[in-house]
Amino acid sequence: MTRTAGDGGLSPEVREVLGAYLDASLLTDSLQAELWRGAHLTLTQLAVLRNLRDGRPKLAGELAGTVGLSPASATRLFDRLEGRGLLRRHRGRDDRRCVEIRLTARGSHLIGAARALRDSPLRRAVEAMTEGERRSLAVALRRLAERARQLDPLTQGGALP
Repeated sequence: MTRTAGDGGLSPEVREVLGAYLDASLLTDSLQAELWRGAHLTLTQLAVLRNLRDGRPKLAGELAGTVGLSPASATRLFDRLEGRGLLRRHRGRDDRRCVEIRLTARGSHLIGAARALRDSPLRRAVEAMTEGERRSLAVALRRLAERARQLDPLTQGGALP
């Protein structure tokens, strides 16, 4: 791995991966705009709601970690979603420090109405990939997010299951 002063000390492999990531991340701009226009949700808010769609309550801390939010950021996000009637928080019966989060009927309906992912060019591009390409991409992206969170637990981000 050769590094030069003009490239910020990055190896060509790291520079290539970071460039590819930035190119791909630009695809989320139009997706985010459509999601906001159609449902007034951010990608992170949608990730939280989608993580609750199975109907089972999730602990606030676990849910925050799943979507890559710090506790403070998660609390503010949960406040906004609860204020809109999309989720409910309940204190645990056995341990009042534990906060359980549940999706409301309104939240469930909104997930169904949030068509930004279903109708996006990004979805069509993923569908055009081979099964092996999709699998490799999913594994690599999850590994990237996991490693970034391990290195910086306060890294903001969202996971759409």
